[in-house]
Amino acid sequence: MKIRLTSFLIIFLINHLYSQDVFVGDWKINTIITENLNHFEARFEIGQSEKGILYPAQLTISIDSFHASYQLLLAKKNSRQLAISTQKYAVTEVPFQLGKWMQLINGTLDFSRDLKGQATLSLNIISVKGRTSALKLRDWKSFPEKEKYLVKNVISTIENSEIQFIKTSNETWKDNAAFNMLQPKKSSIYFGIIDTLFVKNKIGTIEFKGNHDNDIVSVKINSNGILDQIDSKKKRDDEDFILDTGLNILTFFADDFGKKGFSSAAINLKFENTNKSLDFADSSNLAATFIAVKIYNPFDEETNKKFEKYIEKENIITNYAKPNKIPIRNKKDNNELNREGKVIGTLISKSKELEFALWDDAVEDGDSISLSINGKWIAKGLPVKKKPQIIKVTLAPGYNIITFVADNLGSISPNTTVLEIIDGNKRMPFFIETDFKLNNLVKIYYKVNQ
Repeated sequence: MKIRLTSFLIIFLINHLYSQDVFVGDWKINTIITENLNHFEARFEIGQSEKGILYPAQLTISIDSFHASYQLLLAKKNSRQLAISTQKYAVTEVPFQLGKWMQLINGTLDFSRDLKGQATLSLNIISVKGRTSALKLRDWKSFPEKEKYLVKNVISTIENSEIQFIKTSNETWKDNAAFNMLQPKKSSIYFGIIDTLFVKNKIGTIEFKGNHDNDIVSVKINSNGILDQIDSKKKRDDEDFILDTGLNILTFFADDFGKKGFSSAAINLKFENTNKSLDFADSSNLAATFIAVKIYNPFDEETNKKFEKYIEKENIITNYAKPNKIPIRNKKDNNELNREGKVIGTLISKSKELEFALWDDAVEDGDSISLSINGKWIAKGLPVKKKPQIIKVTLAPGYNIITFVADNLGSISPNTTVLEIIDGNKRMPFFIETDFKLNNLVKIYYKVNQ
């Protein structure tokens, strides 16, 4: 009984660990000793996200005798990047206020793992030509004489240091402000998120406004890319997109700041009953890296456009040698198929043939994967590209196990891929993360003639 209980707890903890959002938690930078400063410490506390896209957070900085705490929103650009923007609310700043100088910390927090497997977030600041003039900042010389030296060193440290945070715990930031930051009506501070638009139709249109600078921008609806790093100066036709039922989050990203300072790109969202402009040139969005808007659509999809989830029965699980372990049916590739397996999803299919679309939604870094169905390979050494690749999968009646195996880890560990399972109008997305110890599994139950 004790052995069974211990095994259950181990399996529970492993599954909980893998299901944990990699960004949520407590992140700290190690103390940095420099020639001019006694110390530099910083901490990011990141809260639970809304729809895996918007993350409330608190940034604490301590540089010599300067101490400050800021609340802000982070927006997920892809599986490895969070955008950090200009709207930072100063909870405390002593002995002086940095004000707009905090716009220096604009860019992305890039997720990776070091050689020991430790999760890290690296701050990459978006460069700005003529940064000081673009910001129209207060000259540091205007600070009181006794603070000048410290102010200069604080600003120089923020702008020029290579800053990397190490995850110290998975504890979620749960300050009361975290909830309000995600609710524009309840927050007196603008964090880059526009309050909910209520629309009656599922199809929206993006209309591109004229822009005289070569700002690079991207647009995502929920976790799906609509536009990826396009030049906002070039003329484009309107782009249509489809909303999910219920709450949607559309995010407009400034990927760089062009040649004239900050981004001045803009788009107009058009629906049957509503229009909304998202404009980086607006004064409230000066130096911003993203603008997010909530869009609510109340109408449900037809039931035939949704996959039904499969609820596993206990006797199916006990057919395997151990929980989360797949049966070895292809002895030639025993080592690869015999890795530990993480189940990332289950569904029911009424079609014998499905399509799998696979792509990399972050940086194309040389990842390749192999796929098997019920222990038989259907693709080996498939390079993971930015452009989706389609694989046709034929199911056996009843229970099927699709296994995703990492062939390599690319230049950025782990091996990551986006999978979308397609059956006509039905679509179900998954995020695959594999390495040399862990495979990902999708379990599909094929109902014949139903």
